[in-house]
Amino acid sequence: MPEKKFKVLDNLSVSLGVDDNPYSIPPESIFSMAARNNPKRSYLFVSKLIGKHIPVQPRVPFTAGFLLASRLSETMGLPVSKTEVAAAAGALTQGLNHEIPRAPYHLPGKALFIGFAETATALGHSVCSCFTGDIDYLHTTRENLEGTADTIYFSEDHCHAPDQRCLINSTPLMKNNDLIVLVDDEITSGDTCLNMIRSIQRKYPQRKYVVLTILDWRTKEARLKYARMEEELATKIEVISLMCGHFQWDGTYSPVINNNNALAGHGHKEPLPQVKLLHEKMGYEVQADDSNTYLGYTGRFGVNVRASAQLAREASVIGKRLAQLRKGPRTLCLGTGEFMYTPFLIGSCMGEGVMVQSTTRSPVRPLNRADYAVKYAISFLDPFKPGVKNFVYNIPPFHYDDVFVFWERKVQPAQVAPLVQSFGRLGFKDVTFIYHCE
Repeated sequence: MPEKKFKVLDNLSVSLGVDDNPYSIPPESIFSMAARNNPKRSYLFVSKLIGKHIPVQPRVPFTAGFLLASRLSETMGLPVSKTEVAAAAGALTQGLNHEIPRAPYHLPGKALFIGFAETATALGHSVCSCFTGDIDYLHTTRENLEGTADTIYFSEDHCHAPDQRCLINSTPLMKNNDLIVLVDDEITSGDTCLNMIRSIQRKYPQRKYVVLTILDWRTKEARLKYARMEEELATKIEVISLMCGHFQWDGTYSPVINNNNALAGHGHKEPLPQVKLLHEKMGYEVQADDSNTYLGYTGRFGVNVRASAQLAREASVIGKRLAQLRKGPRTLCLGTGEFMYTPFLIGSCMGEGVMVQSTTRSPVRPLNRADYAVKYAISFLDPFKPGVKNFVYNIPPFHYDDVFVFWERKVQPAQVAPLVQSFGRLGFKDVTFIYHCE
């Protein structure tokens, strides 16, 4: 396809060309563009598929995961239904909820899937859920925790919060794998994946890695770096994507400080919403240290096929119960940070008219312009990480009837008062906080 130019800001634009698009999904259905308050990289490809900055229908991230799983299966010579793939790709193109087949692929050998925090925790779990076999899922984390067996550290150099880790609570998770699959929504330089691979190889040498990503924008030089890394580490590294291409950006952008909460409410003074706090206990918890309990189903500590299937069953029960609490036909289910996949599963069982997304630590400049990816923004301080700012993007004022906010661990409304106040300015009368671990 011919190169396309995206105007990000008046003095910042991105021109790109698509080199490979195996499922013929238009770029406009996969991402939009925004500017972020980050001196390391001022442009941002904002995914329309993963439910982070842009709200999506609950099954959209699962459909994206299914298509990535299908691409991996094709390259491995596994049987793939072209009809199912075409239906899923068509649903993403049209922005529709799509029911995908449950675990359609059987993966031979032993494999570990790893999703990158924070944007790809749900995407990675969605990919892994499409497979049966001797497989496990693990996602990286920015939580300041140590694995009981080991911790693998690596850096996401361009990011606002670069330090990441993988918690290895069971050494067999890292041994005798035929394949490790790293899942992300987008790679540009690809350096984060290489940093991760180098860290793993140093402690747990692997036979083969696949980097599975929605978008692959690596340059020729970046691809050569991958080839050199294969030789250096004596392992195979393959990159598989839904779309690959090239881009260049023009212009400059100086990050600005915005009063995001004022932006969200457009100056409206609304009463504080009524906040309900509900404990929806789930069956798999992990005692991370003396004082903190986390939900084991997330994959932060490793989760296998059986546990993921049990998660789906428990999420269905909770979703049907929460559906009875809805106040109207338009509901937002909001995950928090890395905690995305479970809220999305629950949201998918709450009936029609539900949208899902998650809070993020990514600082993006909001701009209410039709072709810009982030139109509204609110901010609040993380209740578990003093001084760390979190954001919620693209909630239009007076658009939803109610909002359900999902926390992995218990949080009191007073701990996130700015978030509750912003919900009031946005027109929410009722806010329900759901937490799973005490």
